[in-house]
Amino acid sequence: MSCWQTLGIAPTTDEAAIKQAYAARIREHRPDRDPEGFRAVRAAYEEALRLRVHIRPHHEKKMQRRRAAEAAPDAASDAMTDPPRETPPAAAETPHTPPDTAYYGYIATLPAEITEALHEPENVAYLERPVPHERETAPHEYHDRPADTHENPAVLLARLQAAWEAANSDEALLAILQAQADEAALQHIDLRSDYLDALRQHLASRDHLPRSTIWAGEQYQLHHSHDAEYRRRYLAALVALRQRPAFVTALAPYYPNLAAWLKLSRWQRFCARWQDWRVESEHPAHRQWHALLASLQSALLPYHQAWRRHLRLFIMSALLLTAVIAIFTTPNPIPGIFWTIGLLTNRDWWVPSLDPVHNGKRLLFRACPPLRGLDQAYRRFPYWLRWLLADIAVITLSIDNDATTPVTILWLIIRAFYLLWQYKRVIAAQTPPAFVPSRSLLLFIALTWLTCTAFSLIPNGDLERFPVAFVSSVALYLFCWWRVPVAHITARRAFLDQGALTIPAAFMFVNGDAPTLWPLIICPLLALTLGYHYRCYALPRLLRRLEPLGQTLARFALLAIHLPNAIGIGAFALRIYQDSGEWVMTAFILLCLLHAIASIEYHLKHPA
Repeated sequence: MSCWQTLGIAPTTDEAAIKQAYAARIREHRPDRDPEGFRAVRAAYEEALRLRVHIRPHHEKKMQRRRAAEAAPDAASDAMTDPPRETPPAAAETPHTPPDTAYYGYIATLPAEITEALHEPENVAYLERPVPHERETAPHEYHDRPADTHENPAVLLARLQAAWEAANSDEALLAILQAQADEAALQHIDLRSDYLDALRQHLASRDHLPRSTIWAGEQYQLHHSHDAEYRRRYLAALVALRQRPAFVTALAPYYPNLAAWLKLSRWQRFCARWQDWRVESEHPAHRQWHALLASLQSALLPYHQAWRRHLRLFIMSALLLTAVIAIFTTPNPIPGIFWTIGLLTNRDWWVPSLDPVHNGKRLLFRACPPLRGLDQAYRRFPYWLRWLLADIAVITLSIDNDATTPVTILWLIIRAFYLLWQYKRVIAAQTPPAFVPSRSLLLFIALTWLTCTAFSLIPNGDLERFPVAFVSSVALYLFCWWRVPVAHITARRAFLDQGALTIPAAFMFVNGDAPTLWPLIICPLLALTLGYHYRCYALPRLLRRLEPLGQTLARFALLAIHLPNAIGIGAFALRIYQDSGEWVMTAFILLCLLHAIASIEYHLKHPA
């Protein structure tokens, strides 16, 4: 397109006409709205001013040739036709109007608003400038090519990269990146793309740059790119700086289930962990948690601080030394022994200092504490041993010491409610049958009896048979736990929780006059209820075709499972009330009875 077509006028030597056309066009293409159009109109205006001095000779020759070409056919036609007839003078020939005159006549008929641009102060000042003049340079934000900076793009990019390499700290690199963000040449789309690619590769290949990585990700949206390595560095930087809201937001596009679970409130997460999840199929948030850990463990390793682990080991060593001293200096060494065992079961003693999985978990747990509960939800070997040791330690403190009996009773009540919650969790999850073999159930009965027998020997002073009975109980219990299918994690945890309460139940009678026969009866009932519940839960499915008889039989079967619990707990509560009259223990047993009744009611309403 020529300069005259851009200005919308015919070739002319009139400078005023060129300026008028330029003023009309420049209103439509202002620099702040249409920089491309502004540059095109400006270039056309300057070119028209340069070409106007060459227009007249060329234009006159062109008009002469056009008139000669128009006159030649008329002369030839006059020679070949009859003499001309008389025609009215007015219609003999239409007067010829030059194009310039017609164009200016058309301009004169346009609305006055178009010509008002000539009177605007900024346009008047610009049009009154002397000609020829230097080409006006547009603001830096309208540069369309890196040549405007008078620097080779490759050289410019190399200079910017050299500044990154020279930075010796995260703060220095952050200051350099913030200064480079104001570079005018980076407004060009091609150079900007090369710059961002180089910056992303630089940050993805360096360690200990959390602030620079986060700033670049937010400034240039680099964390939305397809570069997986940079995304890992970006997430690791958020973890290192403990920016939990930004971390959860960044997880949403790639780990949606995990991000949605983390956005829940604390109680919503707690309830969802036990009520909404299924035992046979792992929750999607837990699967994505393991995928996230596997992805970030190498990126988080540079942020691991060795002094934190050394501090933990120092504290545990001091506690272990205190426990050993307590064993040899106190009259009752049993609490110190259990304290020592509990400290030795801490994983920090046995994990290497540079284990990426262990260190990555600790960093993620500090940055986002809910991930700790998510990680422990499906552990195949939970902290049941520590609970068991805690139970034994608390109970042993109350032996032959009436002053600590209320504390022990309170501890037992808390542990009992914890057991009932575990039991409710198994029911709410609607776990399918575990298909525990009958011989395993018999072993579980023997285990419970042996455990209760072992700890009932302590009040009678018969401690010679205690180690054998205790070791046999633990061995049988672990064998029974191993017989439960691995897929049923909740079943295993429930078995362990039941066993953890067996010993405190036996200790409830060490200071009382009630015989130890009742715990030997109630503990197997509590333990076997869960096993039979798993086996009988498929009964409604098998009898589904026998409606309504099948549903009725299924309800009676589930009622029969929980009936021994209700009878045994009720009889035990009456016996305690008659013998000792301790209202606290009676209230505790009545709560267990109410829970059993609630379980029966639940199964009557939801048989399948």
